[in-house]
Amino acid sequence: MAKDLVLGKTKRDWSCGSIILPEKQERRLLDKVDDLRFDVRHFGRGVAVGMLCLSGAVGLAALASVYRTSQGG
Repeated sequence: MAKDLVLGKTKRDWSCGSIILPEKQERRLLDKVDDLRFDVRHFGRGVAVGMLCLSGAVGLAALASVYRTSQGG
């Protein structure tokens, strides 16, 4: 394997890979990492939507309190 690496006889791209893992295992590992990144992004979007709804509810409660205070005089 070392001789193939030195002479450039391998077709595998080693720029983003690992010499320790076989190609199939490396591909599966990278696919799992991509799935995890997608799940984290999806969870982040859900948190952002939840925070937007929460801030809207707090703002509406503040407006209702101001209105009630101004009407009660």
